[in-house]
Amino acid sequence: MDYRRFWPAAKPKNSEGPNRIISLHFPKAAGTSLKNQLQSLLGDDVLMDYSHDPVTPAGAATAEFPRGKRVVHGHFRASRYASSQAYWVTFLREPVDNLISIYFYWRSLRKPGHELHARFLRDKPSILEFSTYPTIQRLMSETYFGGFDMNRFDFIGFHDTRSRDMRTLAHALDLELQASIHDNKTAVTDERCRVLNDREVIGKLKHRLADDIEFYNVARARRVEAYENAALPTAV
Repeated sequence: MDYRRFWPAAKPKNSEGPNRIISLHFPKAAGTSLKNQLQSLLGDDVLMDYSHDPVTPAGAATAEFPRGKRVVHGHFRASRYASSQAYWVTFLREPVDNLISIYFYWRSLRKPGHELHARFLRDKPSILEFSTYPTIQRLMSETYFGGFDMNRFDFIGFHDTRSRDMRTLAHALDLELQASIHDNKTAVTDERCRVLNDREVIGKLKHRLADDIEFYNVARARRVEAYENAALPTAV
């Protein structure tokens, strides 16, 4: 396997960057920052696809790459655009940290974005109860990326190294993406800090999110090897 595809060391030969980009916005993992910058830099050349969220029934729909666009970005299953040849991009986040961020972000919103969020606001689950929602428990390994060949991704960045990764992506796409921009950040509250510091809760979450953690760890291992193959720093 050519792990370098997950971490490009140089710009594509086309000095203007790839002409078709599929940017999958995995929740709470730097996607909003990327979304806003793509919109600002490319305007009408970007199609925002947020009406096929994988946690909704509409997420099962498939589509072709939109004509007349350079980028499609949004919440959708990777398989939605599986028939399209393009430069594939996404950012991932450690699953336990990701679930905690989603939980407190969803709680901060009064208006639900979809039926699952409406159920969440209605039922007011604990974070452990939230982790048993099927589409949430395997959000990464199944809901967003299930059945998709991850080798097709040309770039996979990570939330905890987002500044460095955004600079690398900017180089690969030949776009002036700013690593310092961090939009839609979930507020850090005392309650969130207590959850993060509760070893028992974190241990239970790790057990319940085991499939996603394994999926994530494979992606991280590939990134480390990509650095080694490209003679780049190996810090993670």
